[in-house]
Amino acid sequence: MVSFSVINSLLSRRAVKYSSSIVLRRPYWLSSKLYYSIQVENRVQDKLVSVKWDDGKITDYPHVYLRDNCRCPSCFDPQAQQRIISNPIYHNYANATVKTACMNENKDKLHLEWINDGEHTSSVFELDWLKAHRFTGDDKKDVHPIKRQLWGSEIQNDIPQFHFDRILNDKSELYRWLRCVMERGIALIVGLPKRVGQVEKVAAKIGHLRETVYGYTFHNQSKGDQATTLAYRSGGLALHTDYTYYDNIPGIFMLHCIIAANEGGESQFTDGFKAVEQLRASHPKYFQTLTEFPVHHKDIGTDSYNFNLMAKHPIIRLNENGDLKQICYADHARTSRIDVPHYKLTDFYNAMTQFLRYAYSPANIIQFKLQPGTLISVDNFRVLHSRMAFVVSPDNFRHIEGGHVDWDGATSCMRVLEKELNIDYRTSNI
Repeated sequence: MVSFSVINSLLSRRAVKYSSSIVLRRPYWLSSKLYYSIQVENRVQDKLVSVKWDDGKITDYPHVYLRDNCRCPSCFDPQAQQRIISNPIYHNYANATVKTACMNENKDKLHLEWINDGEHTSSVFELDWLKAHRFTGDDKKDVHPIKRQLWGSEIQNDIPQFHFDRILNDKSELYRWLRCVMERGIALIVGLPKRVGQVEKVAAKIGHLRETVYGYTFHNQSKGDQATTLAYRSGGLALHTDYTYYDNIPGIFMLHCIIAANEGGESQFTDGFKAVEQLRASHPKYFQTLTEFPVHHKDIGTDSYNFNLMAKHPIIRLNENGDLKQICYADHARTSRIDVPHYKLTDFYNAMTQFLRYAYSPANIIQFKLQPGTLISVDNFRVLHSRMAFVVSPDNFRHIEGGHVDWDGATSCMRVLEKELNIDYRTSNI
């Protein structure tokens, strides 16, 4: 299996230093099977097929599970990779019983015969499939956990960089960029034409742009006091994540600088996961508070159409394993509604304050002015960003085009590329 160190070394390459035509290939030894069954037992009384693997582990597959997941053409479409009009309750698969279970001559497939299953008399399972579907606790999951790398001000002059043309034309470079955004949360793309439309070209390599109330892309220019969002004015913006007023928040945001302001307009970024981990270590009760109570957000106005969006999220979201999943924080969109008992409000505000102290810490934050022809890509579930105020005048104009893609589309793209490029790695969901 390709090691994490190899993948990390590939991610560390920077387009501004050198380019490479390397394509990730699966080593020849990965073409052979890694796991073999050395013993199969059909335990009819227990309605289990027990498979003992060459690593000494035993997996018990319930008959009902094997019937429900039959891979024959009448039950499963190999092209669509979906079940064919099959429902385990309607067909009462709970009564399914395996008559015999044995390996084929090549010892790479399991053959089953069924008792009283109508015209459906048998099923065949490849060992690779069975191994990939060992149950929770039997083996590692069939996807790789995300190896996030926390960062602070030390990356100020060492932000990972990729080249626009190579991302558009080299699938291995596209993959490295996406994995970098997933694991580090931030990456620059250089060499873009200084005109509108480049964000859509990058997004098209992943799938589709995520449409929001501001359109498929948005143009961050000073539109004066009549603008209904602070981002379209020339004032500064505090650290935040985008679109907290959506239930389904976009996962990756991209900002392409077409024209940079001569005065002001610097961007700031901080690794929200690092700030949260510092909070968890120093103030565990504050950390717990920010995971428990949802904060209400809203955005009301007119852009591509009239809108009135409302959503609520805790500032810190955890996944089912208790690991960090998402930061949802935006002061400008936060309403006065907080689902916190009045006697816990002081603790809640103290928790937010301590989180922001870490987020704004000089040791954690980076600041720079995005230059024309450069695109910054950021994990919107993790990295908080802000903008310094800029002066608007005939000689000082700023034009940024932005857009978003969902993490579902990005992780899907990565798994497709892993198959096409023969990378022995399977990306998990965010």
